[in-house]
Amino acid sequence: MPSIILYSSCIAGAVGLYLLANGVRMPLRALGTLIALGALAWMMTTTFNSAEGPIGTSILPLVFGVIAVMAAVRVTTHRRPVFAALYFVLVVVASSGLFLTLHAEFMAFALVIVYAGAILITYLFVLMLAQQSPTDGTDSGSTWYDRRPREPAIALLACFILLSSLLQAMTEQDSRAFAAATAGKAEAAEQLIWADLDRMPRQLERVARDVEPETEQVIGSISFDGTVAQVEVKLADGKQKTITLPEDAAPTNTQVIGLALVSDFPVSLELAGVILLMAMFGAVVLARRQIELGEDEIRESAGIAPSVQRGGDE
Repeated sequence: MPSIILYSSCIAGAVGLYLLANGVRMPLRALGTLIALGALAWMMTTTFNSAEGPIGTSILPLVFGVIAVMAAVRVTTHRRPVFAALYFVLVVVASSGLFLTLHAEFMAFALVIVYAGAILITYLFVLMLAQQSPTDGTDSGSTWYDRRPREPAIALLACFILLSSLLQAMTEQDSRAFAAATAGKAEAAEQLIWADLDRMPRQLERVARDVEPETEQVIGSISFDGTVAQVEVKLADGKQKTITLPEDAAPTNTQVIGLALVSDFPVSLELAGVILLMAMFGAVVLARRQIELGEDEIRESAGIAPSVQRGGDE
């Protein structure tokens, strides 16, 4: 695809987003919506046509990608921060779906737990405590920074450069070398996965017994030639036999990450646990102190003696 077509679609999307983010009048926002949707459809069609392999395997990434992009647009263009935060939840869920299509289950669940389950909930509480939503359905009572972004042009310029670079890397013929290098890294990663199974002796014995019920002991390490993984086992009658391990016998992503955390990074895991535990204790102490002080102040303002006498006297 000529580069001019790719860059033109990115520029059209940037113009549409600028009108959506900075436009106050409804005709400008409607025009921005049409331009942004047209640019999105243009880029989707180009990327979909350049995808290799069966078309059916590209349906789910396409659906999740469209949902993530459209929700991200509403995050940056919606005038009410609470609704923008809810759209961000949709972005997180769609991104988790993309990770699931890549068989990265741990990353998908971690994304939902960290962003949608922790950071975003805190952000919503801050928004609800900081300001009140208008009751008349308009944003007339909102401040100017809640109605219009400060630097939409600079943000859109950075997004244009990033998006055009990514799309060019995905669609241009010069990126085939990068794809080949990525395939080589995938083969090396598969070799490491079978090496991780060697570090799980009990699971390796269970897999070997599923393949050969007469297995008594696993001898040696797994040998992987790029296509087939084999291991030598000792049978109940004392004979030795080389068996071929099935592809589904490899450890899952969650098991590999857990093994790496416990075996390779135990100090970091323990430090993270201690920091989170101390943070939880600190939050409980601060919250209870604020509650006690608040109750005492209410009692004093009403002319009632405090529930706890200060200064140690009862």
